[in-house]
Amino acid sequence: MKEVPKSKRYALGWYHEGVTHLSIQEYEEAMAFFDKALSAVPDHPDFLVGKGDVLFAMGRFPEALAQYQKAVSHDIGNYKAWLQIGTTLLKLERFEDALEVFRRLRSMNEYDGEVWLGLGIALFSLGQKTEAGDALRNAMRFKPNQPALYYFLALNEPDDEQALRLLLRGYRIDSSNLDIIIELVNRLVNSGRKADAAAFYRKAKAIDPENPRVKALEDVCAKKT
Repeated sequence: MKEVPKSKRYALGWYHEGVTHLSIQEYEEAMAFFDKALSAVPDHPDFLVGKGDVLFAMGRFPEALAQYQKAVSHDIGNYKAWLQIGTTLLKLERFEDALEVFRRLRSMNEYDGEVWLGLGIALFSLGQKTEAGDALRNAMRFKPNQPALYYFLALNEPDDEQALRLLLRGYRIDSSNLDIIIELVNRLVNSGRKADAAAFYRKAKAIDPENPRVKALEDVCAKKT
């Protein structure tokens, strides 16, 4: 963390309170503490990243991006801020910009599995599937416990059975990951495994019954199983 002036070190307590509330998804409380920390040290990059993380968790991606960008404007080498910029750009579907950021991060640390995953997602989304596959395999080498890794590896896998093995591995890490569950249903339908597809469809519906992608699964299961 960047040093805080001695006369303002009380702001660190507010920052850590914000981190704690964010970790238990108390977003309003977290935001209040990060704002208090920023009122004491307005340009502190780590405080800005903390506020950005709350906004990101709330799905307010453009506002989160602005906080991360402000953080790097005051601390150009702030690795976490750059990582969050890349991740937020992916959420905003700004894949070319995200690719540029993750390439920058790779030059800063080529052993970070999160960076390789970001590269893989950006490349895959831009249609560069061979390069995406290479990046995703590097992500597996350096940080294999990322659920999104197995989702994108599966998307890049033409064989349904191999894709299912990847998806089930991701599902064991995060059984609430809707992307993984939806793709499991699709692959199980393709493989003719009706009962398994229906079971995962029910799991998806329990997580987010109003999600359009979840609603579409009912038709997929009805037509193909």
